[in-house]
Parts: sequence; C-alpha cells; structure tokens
Amino acid sequence: MLSGCSTAKYYSHAVVGHLQLTTGQTPIQKVIDNERTEKEIKRQLELVIELREFAETKLNLDVGKAYSKYKHLDRPAAVWVVYAAPAFSTELQSWKYPVVGEYQSKGFFKESMAKDYSANLKEEGFDVYLGEATAYSTLGWFNDPLLSTFLDDSDEELAEVLFHELTHRTYYLKGDTMFNESFATAFAQKGVQLWLKEKGELKRLKKYQDTLRRRDEFRGVLQEAKTQLGLIYKNTSNDPAETLQKRKQEFFQSFKRTCLNLRKKWNSNDALEGWIDEEVNNAKLAASSIYLLKVPYFTELWGQADEDPKVYMELVKKL
Repeated sequence: MLSGCSTAKYYSHAVVGHLQLTTGQTPIQKVIDNERTEKEIKRQLELVIELREFAETKLNLDVGKAYSKYKHLDRPAAVWVVYAAPAFSTELQSWKYPVVGEYQSKGFFKESMAKDYSANLKEEGFDVYLGEATAYSTLGWFNDPLLSTFLDDSDEELAEVLFHELTHRTYYLKGDTMFNESFATAFAQKGVQLWLKEKGELKRLKKYQDTLRRRDEFRGVLQEAKTQLGLIYKNTSNDPAETLQKRKQEFFQSFKRTCLNLRKKWNSNDALEGWIDEEVNNAKLAASSIYLLKVPYFTELWGQADEDPKVYMELVKKL
C-alpha cells in the first residue's frame, strides 16, 4: 500500500511538472518579434528555427510542431534525473513506466524530490548519481516546448540537444535505454556535422570534430573502467565487503588521475571537471555509459547507410 501511495505521488508530481513546462508557451517567432527580447535570445531562437527546418528536410526527423514554442524557466534544469547502481555493480537500477517501459533512470521536476529520493536510495546501499537535464522529451506524444535551459551552451551543443531529442521523437525502442540514448547521441552528432558542412563552417566543423574525438577518447576510458570494476566486483577470491569497498575506492581514485591526465593532454583547464572535482561512483559511471558506449556501433551503421539519414533510420529500425 505504501508503494502504491508513493507511485501515485510520483505520477501526480509528474503530471503537474509536465503541465508547468507545457503551459504558458509563446510561439518562437512572437518572442523574436518582441522588442523587449534580448538580442542574444533572438539570435538563438532564429537559430532554432533554422535547426528545426534542417532536422525535418535534411535529417528526415519527425519535427511536427515540437520546439516551435518557447518557455522560460527560472531554474537551471528542466528535469533532475536520478541514477542508481548497487554498491558492487555497474548495472543501473531500472524503473517501469507507462508507454516507454523500463528505463534506467527516474526523473523529477522538483529538485527537492530528486534529492530526497536519492537520499533514500543511498540509505538502501545504492550508489547514486543525481544529474541535471536541460532538455525534456515526451517522445512525440506532445509538442514539446523549447525551454530556456536549451540556450545555455554553444550553438553546436544547442543543435546536438535538439537533434538528439527529435531523434527520440522519431524512433524510440521501448525498454532499451542504452540503445535509445546511444543511437540518439550518434545521430545527433552526425546531424550537427552535416549542418555545419552545409553552412560552409569548416573551422567550426573541425573544432566540433575535435570535441567528438575527445569524447571518444573518454568513452574508451569509461569502457575500460567498467571492465576493471567488473573484475573487482566478480570477487573470485570471495573477499569480504570491506576489502571490496577499499578496492573500489582505490580504483575510483586511479580513475580520477586518468581523467586528470586526459585534461592535461587536451590542454583544457576545465575538461572533465565533473569527473575530477566531484564524486565518482558506479551510478555516475554507468549513467554516462548508456549515452556513449554504443555510439561507435551506431557511427559504423551511419557509414553503412552511406551517410543518408533516411537510409540510416531504416537500418536502425530493422535492428
């Protein structure tokens, strides 16, 4: 009965949170035409119009009326996302939802609720990672708004987030988190590169591709970390939990040093900041993995489709 009450409370909060994000929207063009709108906001919204058209006509994505209206949020995130993994495993906890099936995270529209839920999971012995999501997708069930949180980063990152969410809207495989996120990540990255090529922005394209190479290098580090942790947690010598915990902490300290070496190699003072300066645990490692580890597979599939977005989408659906 308590579980039922908790579930009802969560879905009630989700309905209210969704309504808060989807009401009070303003058509993007109207915001652009408003004389009181800041110049930089106008420029970014004009860019969104361009990106929506590119996504529909060049990437063959289901755009519809998604992200055609603007909603300002007085907060840094659209959703706070909780990930959890057992103390000695990198397998993420799953939750079941209507429509989408199982998903390896739980989202909250209120930061306080996300923190309380995270604290309860920690008390149960889970490793927990609480992340902030700037984007919000209803997978095509509604026309999602363009939130002010989309506009906090570079044009390339804005394009990547928009293409990523529109990919979810176009095709979503129920119950497979890593498939969906890795696919959307890979397709969005290819979409950004096509967009920059078409614009003739070769310098920006090279800079973006350099960023992707760094991500791929970090993906390899993540993959190796999961492999090494798997060997530790397998515990073939049947060591006590205290010994496993010590090995685990020693490993994560070593992982941080690896990240620091990557930062130096890249000559970037703020690279991997969240991995070097903040807590790293099983949940954080696994959460990042679902977005990155299968990207090379979907990138290879892009080549098989001769870099044709329509053919690519059909290949993915056949999987």
